[in-house]
Amino acid sequence: MTALRCTVLLCLALIPLTTPAAERLLLPRSDGNKTPIMHYAPVGVCLGTVILSHGAGGSENGLSYLGEFLQSKGWHAVVLGHAESGRAALRAKIPGMDMKAGLAALITDPAAYRGRFADIEAALAWQKGRCKNPFTALIGHSMGAATVMLAAGADNRLGLRTRIGFDAYVAMSPQGVGRIFPENAWRGITAPVYALTGTEDKELNADWRSRLEAYKNMPSGCKWQGVITGANHMAFGRGGSESEKTLITGSVLAFLEKAKAKDCSRPFPGKGIRIDNK
Repeated sequence: MTALRCTVLLCLALIPLTTPAAERLLLPRSDGNKTPIMHYAPVGVCLGTVILSHGAGGSENGLSYLGEFLQSKGWHAVVLGHAESGRAALRAKIPGMDMKAGLAALITDPAAYRGRFADIEAALAWQKGRCKNPFTALIGHSMGAATVMLAAGADNRLGLRTRIGFDAYVAMSPQGVGRIFPENAWRGITAPVYALTGTEDKELNADWRSRLEAYKNMPSGCKWQGVITGANHMAFGRGGSESEKTLITGSVLAFLEKAKAKDCSRPFPGKGIRIDNK
């Protein structure tokens, strides 16, 4: 009986802890509106909090591949839903069937960004005390990447002056000089930043190489620039192929760990990705 009981206990100890399902919540904003989120709570010790911001026309259901991955690695992940730049907001901006014009109008709308900032502030207020580790990071894709750069302190053409303090920032598919950012917009960003793109990650009116401009303009000090061979724009929003997903998630996690340790040398190595650092 004792031997049998010990065997059963050993078997139970070997069963891995299951990752809890994501939790959908509504957070109160300072303006009286509510922010929908998907909350990915880690099992065990919490290593830090990551807030994720989707692209134009997206929702809190997006970027789930990254939220789930970070959750599985011990991070407290919160994917925001931005009502002012979500699906309904994009439809309202589209004149006829011109999706490109609608996207251009939405990503240059100052009111949409003010809504995004209110969502971020709501999530920051809500997450306090939920993770014992105080480290926080903001991750965004596309319009979310513009949001990241604005929060980090980039200059802009939209009259926005909001800076939101995080310990690190990750911008996937960041914009170059254009309708949102003027020349040298990123020269004042001193916080750790990882700018990530792909060789098929085209902007609305520019080649993918325009997405390298932010990194080039930022001052040295825990700055990474990642380029994934063959990755297009949606690979960063949905995870892409298995190899692309591995490179995205692995390099983002490596950057967060390096930024947290205050040692951003020796960037993430991987076949199919080139990472520069300064």
